[in-house]
Amino acid sequence: MNAPLAHHPRIGIIGGGFTGAVFAVHLARAATNPLDIEIIEPREKLGAGLAYGSCEPEHRVNVPSDRLTVFTEDPHDFSNWMKRTGAWEADAFGLTTRGDHYSRRHDFGAYAASLVADAAAHNPSGSTIAHRRSMATGLAREGAGWRMSFEDGRNALYDEVVLCATYGRPAFRWKLVDGAEQLPHLVRDPWDWTAIKAIPRDADVFIIGTGLTMCDVVVTLRKSGHTGKIRAVSRRALTPRQHGDFDGSLDLFENAVPPGNALDLLRFVRRRIDDLAAQGRSWHAVVDAVRRNLACYWSTLPVKERSKIVRRLRSYWDVHRFRMAPQVAQLLETGQREGWLELNAGHIGSIGREGEHFAVTWTPKGEAARTDLYSAIVNCTGPDGDLSRSGNPLLRAAIADGFVRPDALRIGLDVDAHGAALNRDGEMTPHLWAAGPLARAIVGEATGVPEASAHARHVAEALAETLALNVNA
Repeated sequence: MNAPLAHHPRIGIIGGGFTGAVFAVHLARAATNPLDIEIIEPREKLGAGLAYGSCEPEHRVNVPSDRLTVFTEDPHDFSNWMKRTGAWEADAFGLTTRGDHYSRRHDFGAYAASLVADAAAHNPSGSTIAHRRSMATGLAREGAGWRMSFEDGRNALYDEVVLCATYGRPAFRWKLVDGAEQLPHLVRDPWDWTAIKAIPRDADVFIIGTGLTMCDVVVTLRKSGHTGKIRAVSRRALTPRQHGDFDGSLDLFENAVPPGNALDLLRFVRRRIDDLAAQGRSWHAVVDAVRRNLACYWSTLPVKERSKIVRRLRSYWDVHRFRMAPQVAQLLETGQREGWLELNAGHIGSIGREGEHFAVTWTPKGEAARTDLYSAIVNCTGPDGDLSRSGNPLLRAAIADGFVRPDALRIGLDVDAHGAALNRDGEMTPHLWAAGPLARAIVGEATGVPEASAHARHVAEALAETLALNVNA
């Protein structure tokens, strides 16, 4: 005999990082009737997740605090929280000469946790918010809802399930030969800070990848007293750009018809940048305008054109969209000037062993292949977006069971315009939703704080409306 569902609709949120935490807050605010909301997250703290929890004190958010907008009606809520709690004053190094403040990532994680705590204590719908500290391992349909199983062998019933999990840790795709896998200091997970700090201070380090993850690793190595040389290699050696003036006044399309394909979009953006350059303004305003329009514009493009953008332009977009904090940019500039840091474009072949060193065979762009010796290797290729390789057992099981399917671009899950999950046949899976980065194929961008919160709010409001209709039916 099945146990009855709770009188109040019971909502299970998979993932208690920033997206899951803010989804719970938005849902409790949007609901018209009390809900029992449970966030399933094995970490001790809610709101931090990988981005704001798997970090060291020296790691900073890559945008000024005033731009970490969670609530559009209160855009400076985080900055006000920082000042109210003393976190702003306690972090003098976060201030720049321009007067901007780039907060420590763990401070933003603490802020996100406070949002959940505040919403749990008081919210307009009278909903409860609880934290189940466990890993969800599977879903099964039961009646009109879901039975969820957990790693501790227990299970629970939910009326609605919302997937807010993040991507998996980086995949390591390079061939190890000649016993290289037996050497110490092969760091496959760049967020394993114990392993990073265990690298000898005088070791020559080879980093795979030149994005923001590389920046974090370099910051931590130098903070830990590392004096050896660091070489970072990626296909194009693209690194995050620095911030310029923040200008939200640009009307991206003005009276122009939005481009209908990838090539025309690229040409359009370049023309807009040239137009602004002639006025003495920087490219930053154009990229920020694209970002503001992306949620509405992205879905108008054919899937084929979206795929071209993801495959051919995404790496360029990422380094202009996801920029460095000035403190990090200054460190990297110093490292290249002093010679302890090199950033190279190239192709990595294999990783072997020569004595107690890694023998890395790689081909610098425009040059012949070479083999160099290193004492440590760190994989900084970024989160793995292929959900078939996800470290989250529930996501893998849901895909295998056909409840959800990867989107056509292979960057997340396939969902409809309101975040309802689509099954292997492309039909809506009842009572199953996805919000935030997992659903970014539908909006183009849902990784940054404003975009992730906006999408979480959109899906939360759609779910709240559905629940209200069910109550009134």
